[in-house]
Amino acid sequence: MLFFLCACNGDSSSGDGGSDAAGDGNTGPQACAGDFDCPSAGNKCWFTVDAGCGVQSLKGICLSFTPPDNCTPTVACGCDGTTISVCAPQGYVDRPSNYAGACPDDGGADASDASPE
Repeated sequence: MLFFLCACNGDSSSGDGGSDAAGDGNTGPQACAGDFDCPSAGNKCWFTVDAGCGVQSLKGICLSFTPPDNCTPTVACGCDGTTISVCAPQGYVDRPSNYAGACPDDGGADASDASPE
């Protein structure tokens, strides 16, 4: 035998007003292709370190991050073949990357130091 219990208050709004924000329209971090997609001025677009370089991995998420004074940079091999070295949230870099660690062909140069060929 099945019993159903419904605790209804007659309110037809979708929000429950609770601290969990379930059903309140909060969909989590926003997907982005660059900082321009992030709605808040303090947010940047961050990409998972080892997401690879396929079409799906070219999307990051908007996160707020203030680097600490003694930041240890995250190092990853960017999809353009240059090494990324950036203070970022743990597990993220500021552009799509293939894997964690320096790229083998650029001598480990920081992407900001790399010159176009």
